[in-house]
Amino acid sequence: MNNYQPPTQEESQLPESLATERIKVAATIIDKIRCSQNIQTIFTITTQEVRRVLECDRLIVYQFNDDWSGQVVAESVGAGWVSLLVGQNNYEVLNNGHVQQDRCLLRDWSKGEQGDILQQDSFLQSTQGGKYAHGQKFTAVEDIYTKGFPDCYIQALEQYQAKAYLLVPVFQDEKLWGLLGAYQNQSTRIWSDSEIELMIQIATHLAVALQQAEYINQLKLQTRDLEITLKELKLAQQQLIQQEKLAALGQLVAGVAHEINTPLGAIQASAGNNTKALIAAIAELPKLSEFLNPAAKVLFFKLIEEAMRSKPIFSSSEKRPLKRQITEQLKEYQVDNARNIADLLIDIGVVQEVDSYLPLLQHGKVSWILDLAYNLTRLLNNNKTILTSVEKASKVVFALKNYARFDASEEKQLAQVEDGLATVLEIYHNQLKHNIEVVQHYQDLPEILCYPDELIQIWTNLIHNGIQAMKQGGTLTLTTALENEGIKVEITDSGSGIPPQVKDRIFEAFFTTKPTGEGSGLGLHISKKIVDKHNGTIAVASQPGHTKFTVWLPLNSNQV
Repeated sequence: MNNYQPPTQEESQLPESLATERIKVAATIIDKIRCSQNIQTIFTITTQEVRRVLECDRLIVYQFNDDWSGQVVAESVGAGWVSLLVGQNNYEVLNNGHVQQDRCLLRDWSKGEQGDILQQDSFLQSTQGGKYAHGQKFTAVEDIYTKGFPDCYIQALEQYQAKAYLLVPVFQDEKLWGLLGAYQNQSTRIWSDSEIELMIQIATHLAVALQQAEYINQLKLQTRDLEITLKELKLAQQQLIQQEKLAALGQLVAGVAHEINTPLGAIQASAGNNTKALIAAIAELPKLSEFLNPAAKVLFFKLIEEAMRSKPIFSSSEKRPLKRQITEQLKEYQVDNARNIADLLIDIGVVQEVDSYLPLLQHGKVSWILDLAYNLTRLLNNNKTILTSVEKASKVVFALKNYARFDASEEKQLAQVEDGLATVLEIYHNQLKHNIEVVQHYQDLPEILCYPDELIQIWTNLIHNGIQAMKQGGTLTLTTALENEGIKVEITDSGSGIPPQVKDRIFEAFFTTKPTGEGSGLGLHISKKIVDKHNGTIAVASQPGHTKFTVWLPLNSNQV
């Protein structure tokens, strides 16, 4: 029953154009499923379009619960037939997947044959999906009355009017998620090879689409509260600036504006990165089955799981020895392009037991595999950045609501300037990687006594301004060096430059050359205040195609 049936004489005489048309229709259905990001829309497209092309009486999507009961979650049914989607709450055989006396369960259709139906309740739990978990690709029943099914099962099928059916499993991460079922109610039916293959293809792509939709739903749930907080923060900032002048409020306003702008910038950048990473991942996920065999897919998702468990942000000083170590290890295993692969593994956060992923690293599509893994893991890491930023910003909002003065008593810490630069580059990674080349010239520098978070705000403002100045692409150059018992940081962009007539005003509060709504006029002003707070200096030199901001910070910011 579960092997392909030889074509009947009638099938053999089907015109070639019909087979070609089915292929085209299948491709159209798959494309529609891939393009949708809503689970219910995916279900609707699948059931309606597949029922139409198969010309069957009913098409359902059935989902299992953790206890292997289940329910119909989507259905397309022809006129005059009962609806299982509506009726499952009324029929005992469908309600929660069980009846009082006999094992005539809808969930047991996954077993295929009568012998499976008569197994104990623990069957699906113990086998984790019955025959489908052991490679069975479909169940085709041409006539329910010739298969030796028990009377109770026949009665159940008659209750929902089925005379023949075709079931195909839907898997999620090697676990049986549910079934895609086609039913013929009017008469018996011999299911052709082309029809079986169509159902298998649709089920495969349905599984990928469901996984995509699940990622999107998770992201929406995580960002819903964050969007509310972001609106609160923007409103609080607007009200603060509108009610009082920055000069009148003094250090409090400067501190509040700084502390709000820092997490707002991180939230905005991370949310944008999430969108881009999600779009990129969604576009590539359907190729998994094309490029990777089952064993490789299992290893790929193991790589994702490891990366998501812990994603440290490595400093430049940490990355260099890691890259050398991983590169040499990959060369020993004759992995092509070892240096670039090492960079990708570090970006993903997988730096231990690299040899366990050799089948992927030696794969012809290794760059595509690691890029996809990077986009998937960035979703979680960006959300961590957002949550951290919201936590920081929420403290400021709380202080504003209680009219509390910003606490500037935070103690200075020893920190590496390069770490802050690396953090900001990571935040803006997706904006930089497409059309902006980042060049880094770093000296080995000692730690300095500073406010690390406030320095990050400086680098955020300067790098963000550089990106905006190079909308058509260009080069962003970051240079560090020891100079006059301090550290010099130069951030240079190849953008349009700062007009000479406004260059002397760029550090003024509320002064901006950006269009309305794009800049508050506070970014560079706050940056200068932070530099002054560290007893440092900030200067700018600009001409078309070359704008350089130079920040000098003493090794001990207590010195003048």
